[in-house]
Amino acid sequence: MEIWQYYRILRKRKWLIIIGTLICVGIVGTATYLAPQKWEAYATMMEQVPGSYNIDIFYSPILQLDPQLSLRNLSQLLMSQTVMQRSAETLWRLGISASPQDILSTLAVRPVGDTMILGIYLRSDSQDEAKATADVVAAEFIKFYNELNYGGAARSREFIKNELPKAEARLNGIQDELRKFKEESGAVMLPRQTDFLLQQLSQFETSLSQYAVQAQQANAKLDSLEDQMKAFPETRTAATVVSANPVWQTLQVELVRLEIELQKMLKDRKPGHPEVQALEQQIAEAKSKLTEAGKEILSSTTETVNPIRDNVVQNYISALVEYSSAAAAESAASQVIGSLQPELQSLPAKEMRLAQLTVDEEAAKNTYSLLRGKLDEATIKEKEAENVSSIQIVDSARTRPADMKKGLKLVLAILLSPIFCSGIALLLNYLDNSVRTPAEAEELLKLPVFAVVPMAKAHSLVDGQHLAAIGTSYQMLSTNLFIGNTEMEGRTVLVASAEPDVGRSTTAANLAITLARDGARVILVDSDLRQPAQHIIFGIENDKGFSNVLAGQLSLKDALKPTSVTDLLLIPSGPLPANPVRLFRSEELSKFVNAVNGLADFVVFDSPAGITFADSALLAAVVRNVIIIHAAGTVPRGAEAEFRNRLENVNANLLGAVLNMVNPEDSHGFYHFRSAYEELMKDGRGPAALPGRVVGPISGKSDEDLKKSGGTES
Repeated sequence: MEIWQYYRILRKRKWLIIIGTLICVGIVGTATYLAPQKWEAYATMMEQVPGSYNIDIFYSPILQLDPQLSLRNLSQLLMSQTVMQRSAETLWRLGISASPQDILSTLAVRPVGDTMILGIYLRSDSQDEAKATADVVAAEFIKFYNELNYGGAARSREFIKNELPKAEARLNGIQDELRKFKEESGAVMLPRQTDFLLQQLSQFETSLSQYAVQAQQANAKLDSLEDQMKAFPETRTAATVVSANPVWQTLQVELVRLEIELQKMLKDRKPGHPEVQALEQQIAEAKSKLTEAGKEILSSTTETVNPIRDNVVQNYISALVEYSSAAAAESAASQVIGSLQPELQSLPAKEMRLAQLTVDEEAAKNTYSLLRGKLDEATIKEKEAENVSSIQIVDSARTRPADMKKGLKLVLAILLSPIFCSGIALLLNYLDNSVRTPAEAEELLKLPVFAVVPMAKAHSLVDGQHLAAIGTSYQMLSTNLFIGNTEMEGRTVLVASAEPDVGRSTTAANLAITLARDGARVILVDSDLRQPAQHIIFGIENDKGFSNVLAGQLSLKDALKPTSVTDLLLIPSGPLPANPVRLFRSEELSKFVNAVNGLADFVVFDSPAGITFADSALLAAVVRNVIIIHAAGTVPRGAEAEFRNRLENVNANLLGAVLNMVNPEDSHGFYHFRSAYEELMKDGRGPAALPGRVVGPISGKSDEDLKKSGGTES
């Protein structure tokens, strides 16, 4: 399709484009104006390079090589369900009701430019709620991040806090027992060898307690790391590749081919034809397969090791080594203590009891002191984790209007709406399979188009209130009849159509008027005995006419009635018979056609719809020459081809066609006439204003001859 054709389509549907553009712009403008003001809160945070004061679970050589991957991992962690749930609970305590899904739906996390800074963007209808929600989400994220990093220290402190009262109670009990023993037995002096043995035993029991505490701490750390390992998958999807489905493309091509074949088949066959139904079934199956195949397929996915879980695994291995070392040292200390116990038992009873209590007291003191020191150390680490985090807030939440591009939206609507509406206009034109142009009419009717009659409020040429272009269209039709007179079989012409309401009667009347004004002597016969209209068009009584002539009740001379148009006589339909087909099958019709054929240069017959009644085919068999009328803008339903077959079966001489009620935008002739000649016709300088009439070259009769036949000058 060439550019000028696109222009004509758009020009023809200009009101659709204008109204559609106004509607689109109005909708966008109204929605923009009435939309409630939304606020956006945005905060920024940054991950610091890990130092000696903490253990960052995101610190690894992989992340050092790809900082953007680290930011993406932090983004996923921030948008996790745990952070959203904790944020919702905190907001509820602040008097703000929001579910985790609500927070997540309004939250956006993305890096700031090419930096290591992460931005949090959150929208809300309230400015205060937007700021509060952004601050809470940032705080809960940092807290959760610290828990993942320092969760082992918190568990160790809790374990030591629970064990410290037990160690203190054990120490107090041993001291009470030692004091009672000394009071009952008096002071007992131990030899140097026994004292040395007791020192060794006390030292190893202290070590045993220390190693036991270390093993329990390592075990608590292992439990924390196991929970973290369960929280993160081993691998993560790095990239996916989606490509077009070749099966879908093949099916699409096949579907287009079947659709084209169906359209071609419908030109020659009815919709209910078996071949058409079989082809429609193939199209339905192709569409079903097309839906099942899918337009795109997943070609490949790339998975990489999850760096977060990899770091947790490394920390777990370190904790496992620490636990194994502590457990081995504890076992070794137990063995040494077991070897010293026999030597201690060889001492005298009182000395042995005193030594045992002394050793127990010393071991209990050391254990209590050790737990006390570990508790202070764990508390310091936990406070350090709370106060010093590798995630730091760069800017706290600030607010701004969320939609600052209302003017831009309106400008885009003004610019894009005409394009969108133009696309709809082109799509409607593509989907429109109605006959609108002469080329389409010729392809449908398989006949040359003699004239194109534009659409207008007044079509009749009788009263002179018609557009000038209507007259020129019928002059084109009459000219083609003059030129094609040698191809006519006689001087009679049947104006017929397949369907009703196509302007057939008006066309017959206007053709007769135009032929008469061009100098021919014309007789117009209203042979439509179903719904006659010629007597209404010319304002003539219809008390007797064509039906009376065929019934033998009236002579041809008496049936002729003068009209207001010079050289045009009318034979109205007369009373409507009960069975017009019976009249058309009689020999009277042939006699009438032969008689009227010798009285004028042209005899124009009107007729009813040919697809509904058999009248047109019977008339065409006698009148011979046929002009088919088709209304523009109607969708072909197969009636045209069926009617043409009927006419060919009676050996009618199909002269041409008239495309009636054409949209002026679809008519080349009307476009140029309106742009160049319409003002001339209004000013009285055109051919329509010329006085008199031109005698046609075909006419061999004088005015006197026509008057003898019953015609009169108006």
